[in-house]
Order: sequence, then C-alpha cells, then structure tokens
Amino acid sequence: NRSASRAEPLVREGAKAAQSAAEAVAGADVVFTVLMDDPAVEDVLHKGKVLESMRRGAIHVSLSTLSVELSRRLTEEHKSHGQHFVAAPVFGRPHIAEQGKLWIAVGGAIEPVAKVRPLLERFSRGVTVVSENPWSAHGLKLTGNFLITAMIASLTEAFIGIEALGIEPAVFLETVNNALFQSKFY
Repeated sequence: NRSASRAEPLVREGAKAAQSAAEAVAGADVVFTVLMDDPAVEDVLHKGKVLESMRRGAIHVSLSTLSVELSRRLTEEHKSHGQHFVAAPVFGRPHIAEQGKLWIAVGGAIEPVAKVRPLLERFSRGVTVVSENPWSAHGLKLTGNFLITAMIASLTEAFIGIEALGIEPAVFLETVNNALFQSKFY
C-alpha cells in the first residue's frame, strides 16, 4: 500500500514493510500491483521507480482495471527493461476478494502467464486467459464493467416504468428474475 499505516496490520501478521515501492520490488521474481486507476499505476511505476528497480526477467502482474492504452504502454515499457507484463484485472467486490472468489481475466505472453497462474488461482475462483496481449484482458474487464453499468441503468428505467404503472416493484423483480435472468446481480 502507498500509505505506510495501511501496512501495519500486515506487518503484525508477519509481512515485511518496505520503505518505498522500489525497495518492495527489488529482487522479486513476480510483482503484483492493485491500484485505483491509471494515474496511480503510473505514479508508482514511474515516480516510485518500480520499473527501474525490478530485475530483468521479473513479471509485473497488474490486478487493476486499466485503460487499454496504458496496458499497451506498460507492455512496451516492461519489454524495454527486459521484464514481462501480465494484465490480470479482477472481477469482484472487496467482500468477494476476502472470500477468495474473484474471477480474473488474464492477458500476457504464454510463459509469464503460466508462471503466475498458480498464484492467481490461490485467490480466485477462476481464471480466463484472454490472449497473449496484456491489453486484451483490460479491454475485456472494461467491457464487463460497461455491462454492469448498462444493467443498472436498465433496471432503473424498468423500475421507474413499473412504479408508474402502479405495479409492485417486488412482484416485477421476482417475475423477471425467475422468468428471464436467474441472476444474483438482478
């Protein structure tokens, strides 16, 4: 974590805290990042000197939801440093992560993906390898997020319409979920 105080509970559990991102990745074979967005990832990798501190042959696995553009750029930047980049954005809210039931979309070269897959499987219920291009996993994740947003928008419109007709929303939800979707999300 970029906030030292957030690492304290992990240190109490036996983790070793680093004084910087660069120190944290030095000598590591595999580096996982899970940061909020593109600017946070760029800040840690560039200002935090992670790219320069990772050894040649190391694998950076990004669990973040990133833009396709940044994913493409990171692939090239890691390649220029003799490193590998594997995109592995996760599907699942924090409570799903706590249960070890994330779903992970993975993109990257065959050998690095094969090396990190057992690590990914330790905290997920499944892994989909999308392609050898890291950006493809980020594209899949972004499109999945679009579907979630579209679902929320369509549900909102449906409930407004159903209420305008004077139909009980719970009756509508039970009917369409049993008849059409059978989905926990709906």
